[in-house]
Amino acid sequence: MFSTGRYPHLCFGYDCIFLADWQNDADRKEETLAIIADLLGFSWTELARELEFSEDDIQQVRLDNPNSLQEQSHALLQRWVEREGKHATEDCLIRKLTKINRMDIVHLIETQMNKSVQEQTSRTYAEIEKTLDHSEGNRTFSIVLSQTKLSNRVCLYSNPWSIFKFQ
Repeated sequence: MFSTGRYPHLCFGYDCIFLADWQNDADRKEETLAIIADLLGFSWTELARELEFSEDDIQQVRLDNPNSLQEQSHALLQRWVEREGKHATEDCLIRKLTKINRMDIVHLIETQMNKSVQEQTSRTYAEIEKTLDHSEGNRTFSIVLSQTKLSNRVCLYSNPWSIFKFQ
């Protein structure tokens, strides 16, 4: 039996081991926006103009969030995400931050994105290596990759080193 959680996992019968704490796109985007909001400071108005917000919109953000620059930054970014929908990408934001010369934030985001991918990949292989019993190559294992492009596909293999076959 397979659990259908949102993280990839390796199951042996009823026992499942999570391979990595993979984040879905929405979680990663929210984390990135929070980092940017924390660091923008007074630059949030410059970013707002680059994101094509009007002066009235900028003033409204100030009025709605009078307590801190961080709240104003976060409100701006939330409005941008709501307005742009699926077109509100990290790449687009990185381009706009580059235009206002906030390379410190750009570098931090790119470093975090690269580190996140590397950690997920290395943890995945490390977890697989730890959980495989190399003395019993005939056990049948199953991997369920949910919430990925391979969702609803189950990989079955009887030898840890054999080629995966999708059902």
